[in-house]
Amino acid sequence: MSEVVDACLARAEKFEPWLHAFAWLDADRARRLARAEDARTQHGPLYGLVVGVKDIIDTAGIPTECGSPLFAGRVPQQSATLVQRLERGGAIVIGKTVTSEFAYYHPGPTVNPFDPSRTPGGSSMGSAAALASPALEATGAIGSQTNGSVIRPAAFCGVVGFKPTHGRIPIDGVMEFAKSLDTIGTFANDVASAGRIAAVIAGDDPAKWEAPRPGVPRFAIVRTGDWERADEYARERFDDDCEALAEAGAEVEMPEPLEELDEAVALLRVVMAFEGARAVGPIVDRDPSRASSEIKALIAEGRSIPEERYREALAQKRALAKAYATWAAGYDAILTLPAGGEAPPKDTTGDPRFCSRWTFLGVPAASVPTGFGPHGLPLGLQVVGKADGDAALLAVAAWAHDHRGGWTAAVPEPYPPLRTGDPSR
Repeated sequence: MSEVVDACLARAEKFEPWLHAFAWLDADRARRLARAEDARTQHGPLYGLVVGVKDIIDTAGIPTECGSPLFAGRVPQQSATLVQRLERGGAIVIGKTVTSEFAYYHPGPTVNPFDPSRTPGGSSMGSAAALASPALEATGAIGSQTNGSVIRPAAFCGVVGFKPTHGRIPIDGVMEFAKSLDTIGTFANDVASAGRIAAVIAGDDPAKWEAPRPGVPRFAIVRTGDWERADEYARERFDDDCEALAEAGAEVEMPEPLEELDEAVALLRVVMAFEGARAVGPIVDRDPSRASSEIKALIAEGRSIPEERYREALAQKRALAKAYATWAAGYDAILTLPAGGEAPPKDTTGDPRFCSRWTFLGVPAASVPTGFGPHGLPLGLQVVGKADGDAALLAVAAWAHDHRGGWTAAVPEPYPPLRTGDPSR
């Protein structure tokens, strides 16, 4: 364990000055914990993993500032349940990864490891960037998703991102934004590791999340009503990915779409704004001058939504979830875009709408890297499952990852990277 920690810290020393993946990093503490873990006679299922934890998740004795000056200097006395499970499982929490302000849209200082003029995505920006080569400042990371905050940065940074079924992982000790949507997710460089971390922090035996790989998986292609919003090269990549999986032996179909899915984007916005205004609004009210225009606009929007409209949106959420379960019953998973293209400039965190439907439904989803776009930045494929079918989704996502190249995007050194082709083609 000590060797892994030392290697990660060496990479951090080299890349962190420009990457800014961590809001807090303590090398002495990480080495001390690694030595203690090495001295144990028995190790947990996460032994050997060095993990970054998003800075909205409480860690005892360690700053947790939620990307906001309104939380500057905040040091919790107790760790969130998921952090306790991480550490009991043998993982070393190397530091707290940067989050956008309140896990919303206003970006933190983290840049994309492939191009520092681009965003790593948000809001789990530091978690995704810390895993991406050449950083490798962690071997696993914890993020959260209320709209697209795990899947999108995973796609932008060329790593695996996994968002379990809503509610599978406890969120006590995690900053609340929208309780009906907030979901803890994991990042890793392979699907199995992302699933193993998720299982442990869910309080389960990892073996329960390891379903057999499907012999002939059956996929449904879902382009959604936002298809034309994606860049042409991203649409072409998606079609190539689907074709490659079909050539590998999968059954890939494009069924008649569930039209109500397109309503989910606006419905998620209603729920997120209404609940976000009530969770974050009182904090911002203490000193609005220390909050961004993005979060203040969201709070104003949420406070203008009548409670009746919010209740209607929740009722539509339940109805849509039932309709989706019926529609998707004949498929192992859905194939869809995780984002509209390569990472945009760093003054934004990118458009989450390609994740919104699936977050609103509360179903599990994974993003796996599949190649590079025209500017040498990663592109990915989103694989979506069914509620409570986390193990099955992980198995199918791993199959897709293996048969689309099984690679993790890598930036050649020295930095800045050379654009030297696409290993997935």
